[in-house]
Amino acid sequence: MRMMEHTVECPVSREFAWRFWSNVANWAIVDPAVESVVLDGPFESGSKGVTHQTGGAAIEWVLADVVQGSSAVIEIRLPGVSANFRLLFEDSEGGGASITQTVTFEGEQLDQYDDAIKRLAEELPAGMKRLVDRIVEAEMCSRGASS
Repeated sequence: MRMMEHTVECPVSREFAWRFWSNVANWAIVDPAVESVVLDGPFESGSKGVTHQTGGAAIEWVLADVVQGSSAVIEIRLPGVSANFRLLFEDSEGGGASITQTVTFEGEQLDQYDDAIKRLAEELPAGMKRLVDRIVEAEMCSRGASS
C-alpha cells in the first residue's frame, strides 16, 4: 500500500467549501488537466462518475463513501490497483475550513504505477492550494452577487 496526505486551511466556511467541491462541474476549474466531469446521479455514495482529461483518457470512478457536508471517498479501479481519494472538510478554529486529502493505492500491480504515484505526491500540495484559491474566488463572487 502507498499513501499520501496533505492538509490546507481555507478562509471560507466548511459548508461553502464542501458545496463548491461537491459540485463536480467545478473540478475542471480547479485542475487544468480536467476537461469535464460527469456524475450519473446525486453526490452520494454509490453514484458513478467519469472525469474527461484534457487530451487524455476518460477515468471512471465511484463515490464509495460520502458523508454529506464532511467527507467523500472517490474510488478508481485500475488494472491491478485500487486508488482511493478521500477529502475531509472540517471546521477550523479561525472560522474557515480545514481540508485534508488522503490518497491510498493498493493492489498486486502497485509497482507498475510508481512513477504516477510519485508525480501525484509531488503535485498534491499545489493541487490543494489551487482548490483553496478557487473556493475563495467563488465565495468572493457569491458575496458580490448577493450585494
